[in-house]
Parts: sequence; C-alpha cells; structure tokens
Amino acid sequence: MRRTLFVFLLTFTLSLIGLWGAYLTVEGSQGFIGPAVMSSSKGGITYAAIHSPGWMIMNASFNGKGTVVVLDQFSNETLFASNVSGHLNVPIVFPGEGSYAIYVSDGSLTLSGHHGGVYPTTKVQKALYGSIAVLSFVLALWGWRK
Repeated sequence: MRRTLFVFLLTFTLSLIGLWGAYLTVEGSQGFIGPAVMSSSKGGITYAAIHSPGWMIMNASFNGKGTVVVLDQFSNETLFASNVSGHLNVPIVFPGEGSYAIYVSDGSLTLSGHHGGVYPTTKVQKALYGSIAVLSFVLALWGWRK
C-alpha cells in the first residue's frame, strides 16, 4: 500500500513538473508574423492564419487601406475589427489556444506582428495550482502521519 501510494505521488509530481515546464518554455518564446502583404481582389478576402498554443497578446501593425477583422476559426467569434486608412498599431488579444485568422477586405494592407510570449489560460492555471495544492496537502499529511 505504501509503495503504491509513493509511486502514485511520484508519478503525479513528475507529470505536474513536466506540464508546468512545458508552459515555462513556451512562455519565454517570442514570435514574429510578417511582414505580409494582404490584398483583396475583385471583392475577395485574403487572410493570414495564426495558431496560438495559449493566451497571447500580439502587437500588430497594419499599413495601407482596407478593413481588417480577426476571427476565432472554431467559434467564428470576432476578436477585433477596424477600418485602416494609413497606419494602425494595435494590441490584439488571443484569449486561449486555438486557430485564428486575420482577414482583409476592401483594400490592401501590410501586416506585421510580434508577440512577447504565450501564457497558460486561467482554466489551466487553476487546474495546475489546484493540483499542486492537493499534492502538497497529501504530502504534508503523509509526512505528519509518520
């Protein structure tokens, strides 16, 4: 029984460390998008696809003239929409992991973007912190019982 509990606690601890380590490595990574020329022709719409592994803020810069819309490709929710005439520099928040698309219509725009890191969503943070708290409590009880 003691050996089984020890193996379970060790496995649980190592999996938590691995999960947290994965987010720490992604968090420090920076990314760049563009510069990319996006133009619509004959009423068509062009787009740039972005995949985010977690919560992320992208500092986007648009130059040109047209309408830009950022959509979540799974829920079809609009995250950002704006008309651009000249230059627009704006932070765009990607609320969680998923695939997003930046659409351009009615013109031609140059897109460039930078993100400083990817962060775990609130749901993931709560799960990690909750499981660490439970593990700490179990280890404290186990050590106190001896």
